[in-house]
Formats: sequence, C-alpha cells, structure tokens
Amino acid sequence: MGNGIDAARQMDPEHTQHADLLDDLKDQLLIIFLKRLGGSINIPVGEIDNTGMDLFSFSVDPHTGVFKFRIQQKQ
Repeated sequence: MGNGIDAARQMDPEHTQHADLLDDLKDQLLIIFLKRLGGSINIPVGEIDNTGMDLFSFSVDPHTGVFKFRIQQKQ
C-alpha cells in the first residue's frame, strides 16, 4: 500500500499520464471526497491499517470528463 502511483508508472513507463494526473490532483480529490462526506470525518488508525486487501482504481470518461472511483478486494 502507498506505492500505487509509483507502481503504475513502473508498469507502463511510456504511458504515465494517468499516474501523473492523479498525483497532481490528489489533494483536490481528497478535498472533494471530504466535501461529499460533509466536510469532516474521523478515521480510526485501525481502519487505515486494515486496507491491505483493498485496491483503489479510477477512470475518467473522455466524453463527460467525469471521474469514476472504485474500491475492490484484492483477488
């Protein structure tokens, strides 16, 4: 965990646009996530530590410009 953006760059070094985009936008994305949750959230450390089996992915619809985010379990 924590190396997802760098891992994406290593998997396809010639096409790092998505990794670069997410890296550049991650602060803004966190702000939007928190706004949608009411502007404030408390997260126990144990919950953060318990994400080892989760994968985060995203895509952007090129026609609408809408981000789609997804969490799924590692297989």
